[in-house]
This record gives sequence, C-alpha cells and structure tokens, in this order.
Amino acid sequence: MSISDLWVRDVITNYGIYLFIFILAAIYTWQKWPHIRRAVYKSYLTGFEVECAELLSTYKDHLFEFLEHIISSDESLRSRNCIRLLEIGVKTVTITGENIQFYPYNTHLIAVDRNLELADYLENGNHSRQFSHVTIESIIVGDGSYLDDVPTGYVDVVVTTRSLCSVASLQSTLHEIHRVLAPGGYYLFIEHIPESEGTFIRWLQKVLSQTGIWPSLFGGCHLDINPLVHIKKVGFDRIIWNTFTLEGYVSQRFQLILSRQHVFGVAIR
Repeated sequence: MSISDLWVRDVITNYGIYLFIFILAAIYTWQKWPHIRRAVYKSYLTGFEVECAELLSTYKDHLFEFLEHIISSDESLRSRNCIRLLEIGVKTVTITGENIQFYPYNTHLIAVDRNLELADYLENGNHSRQFSHVTIESIIVGDGSYLDDVPTGYVDVVVTTRSLCSVASLQSTLHEIHRVLAPGGYYLFIEHIPESEGTFIRWLQKVLSQTGIWPSLFGGCHLDINPLVHIKKVGFDRIIWNTFTLEGYVSQRFQLILSRQHVFGVAIR
C-alpha cells in the first residue's frame, strides 16, 4: 500500500464521520435552497427593509418636498393640480408601500414591481385604505428594465429608493427612466452605494456580490454597484445629489453595515 493510500485511509478513519455529516448537510442545503432563499428574502423585506424605511424617513421628507412644487406636463392633470408619478420597486410584500405616504393627494401612480400580487395588495389588501389618496393608474410587473407600456415623455416624476441594486440591467432601467420622463421632469432617488475603495467592507461587498451569494439571497441585490456613476451618463440636464451614512437601530445589523452608505438626489430631464 502506497503512502498516499495510507494517508487517504487515515483521513477517512479519523475524519470520516465529519465528512459524512458535511456531505449530508450539503445535500440537504441543496435540496432546501429554494425554500431557504424565500425565507431569507421574506425576512429581509419584512424586517430590515421596514426598519430601514423608518431610518430613511427624514431624508424622504426632504427629498419628496419637490413633489409639492411640480407642475404636470399633462394639461388635463395640470388643470386638476395633479401629477403623474412612476415608482420602480414599490416594495409591497406584506409591508406598506413605504413611499406612497409621501405622495401628494390625487397623484396618478404607475407602480412597477416584481411582486405578482402587487395589484391585489394596493387595491384590495388590508392596507389599501392608506393608498386611497393616490389614483392607481396602472401596475406593471417588472423591475423597470422594460417600460414599453409607458409612452415617451409621459410621466412627471420617477422615484426609486433602494431599488436600482437589484434590476436586471441598470443601464436599461436608467434609459427607460430618462425616456418616460417629460421634458423638465424629475427623477428622485435614494440608493445605497459601496463603501470607499481599500476598506474591508468594500472588499466584502465585492466578494458577496461577484460570487452571487448576496444576490441569490436578497432579490438580486448587488452591493458593489454605484448607481450614481450610471445616472450621470444617461443624459439628464441637471443632477443635484448628496451622500449620507444611514445610522440607527435595526435588528439585522449586518445588513445595515453592508448597505449604510447612500446617495440621494434629483435628476432633471
């Protein structure tokens, strides 16, 4: 018996039980992976994202003040002092449509989200009363990469908050946002951005994103993408923006550490 054969025998003898347990655990995890992903993502949406929305409320108060001063490009809406707003990523999986509360009375809303139950939630769910101040004009199931049902120059405002990290194509989504906005229209955004280069957190964001571990568990979210870089390239006439670090208590602290840096601003078509 060769030395290598003896080594393999010794490894199996000494560590065989651990190897067997590891293999069983790997098989079990592989079989249950779809259920694990759904459970983790639901916990993320109904836990961290709800808490995160509360921490962001002060910034949203400031950002959405713009809505009170916007005059619609649509003559019919303008005569009734209304605006047409498209939001990408309404985030309504057993939680409230967190941004709708900030929208002016009788805003005509085009809601875009990947949730297949979005229409029933907004119009018939237990929380539908709190959306009654807006008019649901249409609901599009998707991530904003394709908005073929929305005419060019049709909306006055587009809103995204912590949504661009998980779209199928960031470039396509931003081009669609630019296309559907009327001349002079506003794109309001709050998006998380990576940490500074050279930090451990930035390295971790890259590893978790590029290996696919983080996107697979959290709805396609990529921690290493800076949407502001791409927003600047779309062709907006003017962009006003600032950055901030989100602080406060959340139950899933690790989530906040990895997505605490944010950019918020207004891009004008």
